[in-house]
Amino acid sequence: MTEIPLDVSSFEALPSRLVLHLRADLDRMAADLLRELEGGVPSERLRERVMSGLAHFADLVEEPRGAWSRLAPWYQDLGRRLAREGRGPEEVHQGLRQTGRAVWRSVKGVLETLDIDRATIGRLAEAQFSYMDAVAAAVRQGYEAEGEATPEVLERRRAALLSRLLALEPGDSAEAAIAEAAGRARWPVPATAAVAVLAPRDPRHQPARPLSGGVLVDWGRARPRVLLPDPDGPGGARLLEPLLRDWIVVVGLTVPVRAAADSHRWAQQTLLLVERGVVPRDGLVRCADHVPTLVMFGAENLLDTMAPTRLAPLEGLPPVQRERLTETLLSLLAHNFNATEAGRRMHVHPQTVRYRFRQLEKLFGADLADPQRCLEIEMILRTRRPGAPGRRPALSGGAAATTPRPDSGP
Repeated sequence: MTEIPLDVSSFEALPSRLVLHLRADLDRMAADLLRELEGGVPSERLRERVMSGLAHFADLVEEPRGAWSRLAPWYQDLGRRLAREGRGPEEVHQGLRQTGRAVWRSVKGVLETLDIDRATIGRLAEAQFSYMDAVAAAVRQGYEAEGEATPEVLERRRAALLSRLLALEPGDSAEAAIAEAAGRARWPVPATAAVAVLAPRDPRHQPARPLSGGVLVDWGRARPRVLLPDPDGPGGARLLEPLLRDWIVVVGLTVPVRAAADSHRWAQQTLLLVERGVVPRDGLVRCADHVPTLVMFGAENLLDTMAPTRLAPLEGLPPVQRERLTETLLSLLAHNFNATEAGRRMHVHPQTVRYRFRQLEKLFGADLADPQRCLEIEMILRTRRPGAPGRRPALSGGAAATTPRPDSGP
């Protein structure tokens, strides 16, 4: 890399006693600035950035020419790290401005003690501006050297962009930062997006497969994440079909791109239901096809609490009869009390269904004529349907139901 120049004349003109006060005040300056930036709970990365900036400025005041020869490569390497992580040099520029404010606040407090004249104050300002320009140039040089748009670099930048999108919260004003990161990743920001979550079908075999169509993908997780741009357009979620051999693929709801975190959350919740056996895992699993199930299992604790009351009429029955009537009740509710359709679903004769329904009417009475009560009972039964892996027992006092066999009798 070419050498980054720094005009050290303004540093050489500063009184040597100034550096003693700067170094003595470093910890306090950093603590004040960190409290201002992070409310007293700074990240390690921010702490390192602030402390380094303050210490480096003091180094230059103490040894202008020798210090810069050591610091320039440090900032060039910082630029390379930013490029590798998919971040921009703007972070450093912001840190320089913050550090500059901290230096001025500290110096202002000791001006009278040091008896510094206006000319020296002017040279201090010149030194600071020269320092900021040289650091920005060194970071930019390292960033550009590392950040040539190779496929590997673009992949890292897109993974970092995906992480940034999924970290957005309602009310965050990050349009400019997202647009800048998307530009570095050469990714046109779409109007809508859907996030897919992947789980390996065989934990011992998790191959990463290249994806086309402008998707963002982060393979560096146990459950990789993929963002589909404009998923309802041509191609859409079919771009993910090459993954189906090795991965369970769950596609979240289509949302505005800045709400991608919501799509990710729904995909994660649906994947949990896939792993419990509640939602089938074959083909592309789309959240939009399982909204009632997501709503019901999202209120599973509430339904658990209601179950003993709503299903109390079945509590005292023998286990086999209870299983049959529970299955029949769910089938009737699902088919609007149509005995023929309910019987076809259970592989039993409609007359058998009618016989069981008369039993259910005696047990539940007016509840089966109340649409709201029927909806509650159906939701409870669906979260406990027999044979579903990971389900809870149908009744609080009974054993977990087993998968019923098709029958032809009551």
